Amino acid sequence: MEARVIETAREALADLEEYLLVASERPREPRPAGNLTRRERDVLVLLAEGFRTAEVAEHLSVSEHTVRSRIRTILGKLEARNREHAVAIAIRQGAV
Repeated sequence: MEARVIETAREALADLEEYLLVASERPREPRPAGNLTRRERDVLVLLAEGFRTAEVAEHLSVSEHTVRSRIRTILGKLEARNREHAVAIAIRQGAV
């Protein structure tokens, strides 16, 4: 019984390794910026213009917490690593 469990685990591990290899070779396309809300786009436009979080908040009449929350949502939607990456993706896709 124990040998069978070990063999099953090895097979599962081999399948996982194969999947990860194939997945790592596929080019990853960021999600389209078209999925962003109007306010998320507003935040991106201001970030692209060089505004800091506090300045974006003041310009949009929202709290800094709200701006940071929207930025986190943008990063997730665009699968961006940071603000600059999100702006670059949005520019490349014509959203900003």
